[in-house]
Amino acid sequence: MPKDVPAYTWNIGGYRVGANASGAGTRHTVAGLTDHAFRLVSLLEAGRNAAWPWLVASAG
Repeated sequence: MPKDVPAYTWNIGGYRVGANASGAGTRHTVAGLTDHAFRLVSLLEAGRNAAWPWLVASAG
């Protein structure tokens, strides 16, 4: 897969070492899997920071 194509993987085993390199360029591995995890894709592609979903929910 070309390096300029974003790739997202989910490590459903928890917070152990992922199978792929993550956090650099267009490769990302997310530990755990919840409905909120899919929001990370749009945030990463937008290149912006956001509060974690549980922080936003508790602020209101």
